[in-house]
Order: sequence, then structure tokens, then C-alpha cells
Amino acid sequence: MSSKTSIAGAVGFGHQSAKDAVATSFLYLPATSVNVNPTQNAQTLPPEVGGDYFLRGSYKASVMGSGNVACVVRPTGLGHLLLMLCGVDTVTNPTSGVYQHTFTPFLAGSGNDLPWYTVNKDVSGLYADQFLNTRVGSLSFDVSRASIMTAQMSLLATTPSTVTSASLGTKTFDTSPQFQTCSATVALTQEGGSTISSNANKVERFALAFNNNLSNDELSVGNYYLDDITLLQRTVTVDMDFIVRDAALYQAVYLNGGSIPSAWSPILYRGTLALTLTGTSNIPTSSTPYSCVFNFPGLDFLMMPTGLQGAELVRATLSTQVTLGTAGDRFNVVLTNGTASY
Repeated sequence: MSSKTSIAGAVGFGHQSAKDAVATSFLYLPATSVNVNPTQNAQTLPPEVGGDYFLRGSYKASVMGSGNVACVVRPTGLGHLLLMLCGVDTVTNPTSGVYQHTFTPFLAGSGNDLPWYTVNKDVSGLYADQFLNTRVGSLSFDVSRASIMTAQMSLLATTPSTVTSASLGTKTFDTSPQFQTCSATVALTQEGGSTISSNANKVERFALAFNNNLSNDELSVGNYYLDDITLLQRTVTVDMDFIVRDAALYQAVYLNGGSIPSAWSPILYRGTLALTLTGTSNIPTSSTPYSCVFNFPGLDFLMMPTGLQGAELVRATLSTQVTLGTAGDRFNVVLTNGTASY
């Protein structure tokens, strides 16, 4: 009997019409790793008077689905990931066959909520795990020089179950082209649009980290599974790696843009970032290329430690965080592809 390989496995995402309603349509992502699994809360019985040196037994207290998925970012499947992250997708149709999706985080008290998804994990035809009522806890993107954009996400689901691989039916995979980072454009400026430095746009690597702080303890007596998963808080950080070519970013972080020499400034510098990735192929039946634009209208510049090593270029990482600021800024992602809705 031959062993099964992971290359025969698959992970699919389907938007549910409602909570507890298994999705009926799935898009499978060509993932690089799939580590989402049923998570059993196994407990041991407490030590008992008159017992033994060994505990008398164990039991299963509850179960949920959780874990991580990593993939190459493709413009069709990316829409599902961004919808799971943000919860709001505003769609326009600028030309025939072309759809522009603007994903935005909803406001507290708006009445909106994160969508529910069903996630299928086919374990190489041996069996399949199905995760009902799944939400995304974190979504991070790696945009590195001379490479392609990749993503990693953490997932949390109320109800895992096991089904046959055959029951998943025919799988539709995302075959849209990947984003090559050499085709990207960067605009990093001071909040308000003032130029920091011409070198501020020469970024070696972006690490975009979006986090949804989700509840994972909404259990009740009489139920093995989570009753709900609630969004508690959002955080977004953006780290940027640079070859240090001038002192402008240092002055922004530590001197609030002041000249050298100058005293350390207690005022946080605010920047604006637009990162645009453009596909090398057009959307079918159109002359419009696939594209994705990450817009951060307000970033707090937190730190930029600089180290020196012998016979090496001077490099530093600028760490920033999305905060509301005085203008109530958040972020949005504009994805242009050929998908009408998610």
C-alpha cells in the first residue's frame, strides 16, 4: 500500500449564507501548508482522596477547529481572505467583466459582523475535515523584493466534523496569476502627503499583519462546541525593511521629522502608505490587469533600530501601527479581478 502525499490534499473556502449553514460553493486555494485541525480540550480527572499515585482517568471537555493556512496570494482567492478579515465588501463594475472590491473594516456598533465560512481540508483523499462557522483570527502578507506575495492566516471554527473526501465533489481551484513583487509600487509619505525622502519608497520587504482578536471561550453546559465567535478588537502592524540611504526615516521616527542635530521628540510621527500590486496578466475578456492596493491613511511610526555589521550594508526595520489618529483613519484594500461577488 503506497503512502499518501500532501500534494494530493486540498483546502477550500466557502462563504456561508448564515451561521450553522454549510456553504454550498467552495474555492480551493493552492496552499503551501495546511495546519488547521480539530482541537480537543482533553482534561484529566483531579487527584482524589483514596485514589492512586496515578490519576484515575481523562475526558474530552470540548472541541473546536483551529490552526493555520499558508498560500501564494492569487487575486481571485484573495477576495475570500479579505472578506473574512474585514467583513465589508463594496463592489463596483467599472467595465464589462471587471469588478473592483473595496474591503473595509466595519465600525463598532454598525450592526455588521464578520462573515461565517465553511473550510474543507481534504487529507489527500483519505478523509476530510470540515470546519463549520469559521472566522479568521489573523491574516499576514509577506511582500519581499524579487519574489511573489504570500499569505498566512489563523482560523477558528465552532464545529469540526469528519466527512469523506468523495463527498466534497469536484474541486474548483484558484488558477488566477500570482502577484510578482517586482511589479509593485510604493508610496510612503508623511500624513498629509509631504515627501519624507525619495528613498522612503525603496522598501526591501513589507510584513503586513492584520489581527482580529476573537473570543474562543463561548461554551455552555450541554454543548461540546463553541456557541459563537465574537470579534473583540482589531490591530494592524506594518513592518518595512530598508537599506539605510539617508537619515530621513530616522529623523521621522525619533525626531518627529526634525533636523539633525535635534533633541529627541516625544511626538509620534504619522505616515501614509499605499502599496499597489499589479498582476502580469489581464482579467479575462478585458484589457484591465489584476491589481490589489493596500491603503493605510494613518500609520504611527514606532521604532527603527539600526545595527551595524562588518562588510555589510546598513539595514533597518521601520515598525508602524495603524491607529485612528485625529482623523479616525483605518485601512482599506482595493482588489480588482473578474469575480462579481464573494
